[in-house]
Amino acid sequence: MNAYEFFEGFEQVVAHLGMWPSFHDAEVLKLVLDRTHAATADGLSPVLDLHLRGWVMTSEVTEQGFYKLHGEAVFHLRFEGVTDLQIEGFNNQNVLSSLNLDLVVHPHDANRQLLQVELEHCYEFQATFAAQKARVVGITPYVG
Repeated sequence: MNAYEFFEGFEQVVAHLGMWPSFHDAEVLKLVLDRTHAATADGLSPVLDLHLRGWVMTSEVTEQGFYKLHGEAVFHLRFEGVTDLQIEGFNNQNVLSSLNLDLVVHPHDANRQLLQVELEHCYEFQATFAAQKARVVGITPYVG
């Protein structure tokens, strides 16, 4: 299994962009932490909601000399049962080098996997954490 397939609803992203992207140059617009058990139906807490402005860069160039972006949107990703959270450098423009995902064995149950997430820094902001569940909540057009 590819690590992105850990996301419930990953097919939405693939349908929108034609692939699961690296989220290179994506921008973290919003990061919300919620520790209440009401956040999810099965009570996995805490929850981290991530709103990423992302796209796939094409090889085509606009008249202004910029690469054309395909599928530019805000991707709302929810991570449940978050542990080992580390965040640094959140600022007014949180650009990522990439969204790195890896499946690891759950430390208390060898039959389960956790999703290890790294929001790899491009400029100051970076974060890492593990999650017991992940899902695509929605994709909305970016209006900037």
